[in-house]
Formats: sequence, structure tokens, C-alpha cells
Amino acid sequence: MKIWSRRKFLEAGVISSIAMSSAAAASLTSTEDGKAGQKQHSVTATPQAKERNLLTVVVDEIIPASDGMPAASEVAGVDYLEKLSLRDTKAAKEIHQGLTSIENLSQNRFQASFVSLSQERRVAVLTSLQTQDPGNFNILRDYIYEAYYEQTQVWKLIDYTCYETNGGGPAPEPFREEILSEVRKKPKGYREA
Repeated sequence: MKIWSRRKFLEAGVISSIAMSSAAAASLTSTEDGKAGQKQHSVTATPQAKERNLLTVVVDEIIPASDGMPAASEVAGVDYLEKLSLRDTKAAKEIHQGLTSIENLSQNRFQASFVSLSQERRVAVLTSLQTQDPGNFNILRDYIYEAYYEQTQVWKLIDYTCYETNGGGPAPEPFREEILSEVRKKPKGYREA
């Protein structure tokens, strides 16, 4: 599992935008399937566009729109992951590996691509991956969480303020002695040496 320091996490988000390949930036359109109530995504047949389409569907299954919060793809989560993949080969490999595992499970279990499955079946595939290969699932999930919670739009919705690690930050609340009164009443939990 990838351990990020706060500094590393913020540096990853502050790096200026990197030029994306035109194939990776292919536009997506979606149409609503009235009978099944699921989204069908139509894209060009390039491998990059198919992987972007799959990534879009996966990020939205892991972080869907709910309770006034946008879905991961609605706050540029997919763009973030693509840019991360362009500058970090390890991340690119791990994201690709996670997506490949999801697609393989989908094909093996339902004989269909993950993007064409109903929401219920998508959840079943993701649950299977989490059970059968938790390491792979957790890595992909963590990248998706990073892509989502790195967005300033999300920060505003959760009332988070980012402070530079080398800056002053907010002033701490004044210390209140009364907080310790209950602790001071307790007997010693150690013995004198």
C-alpha cells in the first residue's frame, strides 16, 4: 500500500498541468438507456479511449455522486489520474493493472465489458476484486481517493482549508485546563521506578 506524506500528497496536486496526448483526451459521450437505467458510453475504438472510458466508469462506481457531493469524474478525477500516469510510471502501471483486473473479472463473470454492466453487476465485480485481490483493489481505490480529494472543488464542499506545510497555518485553540480535570482524578496507571 502506498504511504503518502502530507507534503508529497500536496506536491502531487500542485504540479502544473502536463500536456495530455490527444488520444487520452478523446471526448466521451454518454446516453441514458431507459430500460436498464444505466449509462452506456460510446467512444472511439482506440485503446487509450477504451481505458479512459473504463477508468471513468470505475471512478464513478467507487465515488458516485451522492448527498450533494459530485462523482469523481465530475471533478476531473479521470484527468488527474491520467496526468499522474504521464509523470509517474509506477502509478501508470498500478492503475492499468487495476483496470485490467476489473475488466478480466467482468468478462469472466458476466461475459461483458465492465462499462456495459448494470450498476448492480459493477458493484459485484468491484466486490469480487476487493475480496480476491485486496492489494490490487486497495491501490486503485487509493489513487481514486487521491484524485477526488485533491480537487479544490471537493475541498470547498467538505469545508477543508489547505495550509502549506512550511507555512504558519491556523492558530491552535487555547489550551483549556478543565479538560485535564477528569484525567487528574484517576489513579496512576504506572508504578514509580
